[in-house]
Amino acid sequence: MNILIADDEMSMRYDLKFAVERVAQVDDNVFFFARDYDSAVEQIKNNKINVAFLDINMPGKTGLELAQTIKGYDSDINIIMVTAHREYALDALRLYVSAYLLKPVDDNELREALANLRKPVGNTQSGTKKVVVQCFGNFEVLVNDKAIKFSRQKAKELFAYLVCLKGTSATRGEICANLFEEINGNKSFEHLKKAVQSLKKDLSKYNVGDVLVHRRNAYSVNTNLISCNYYDYLDRKPGSQKLYRGEFIRQYSWAEVYVYHLENY
Repeated sequence: MNILIADDEMSMRYDLKFAVERVAQVDDNVFFFARDYDSAVEQIKNNKINVAFLDINMPGKTGLELAQTIKGYDSDINIIMVTAHREYALDALRLYVSAYLLKPVDDNELREALANLRKPVGNTQSGTKKVVVQCFGNFEVLVNDKAIKFSRQKAKELFAYLVCLKGTSATRGEICANLFEEINGNKSFEHLKKAVQSLKKDLSKYNVGDVLVHRRNAYSVNTNLISCNYYDYLDRKPGSQKLYRGEFIRQYSWAEVYVYHLENY
């Protein structure tokens, strides 16, 4: 779930983030932050947001004005107003927001708000879109026939590595040993953390964040959401045997072991 938190106070932004993590009890939430109307609108335009927590009293335009803008831009975004003042409740309800929470936010009320969203996240298209992955030749990822533009090359390489595992989970240690072998100690884990964060944001921009699965300290891909020529080849689907011409993810040296397997398949 992609969550925007708009509040002019940094402490409130992170308090709410930690509260959501506490009550949601899942690892795959992606958070975006904004301190005012303009930065919030920018986040909405650049990312696929499922839930937006909006403070009402912010510099410049208010959270209520921001809610109106969001409704006009993407009506599928669930809006939850967060404020220290009760008197705006009627105005907020007229905008058909999902919830109206008073500061400090109570965990039970937050949990109930997320459980009763006007637009349940599970019913959005994010879980039904197919990610098309090409492994023969260069590694490429497409959504709706458009190649994903990865922010970091290591994020793309991480996704390639997980695709090759065909849904099997890889631990942080395993990933670091293969993708960050030139980096020693805990620094490799920091590089992996940045790659994961970047990959999550990249996928969310194309509304396919569900394809990346994160459980505890392990990562995998949801193969049910992926159409991949490598998978088709292994399943011996009609016509797939003509797809492989001796090259497999040629950008990354660790992929060479798969060429040997394919040659003897």
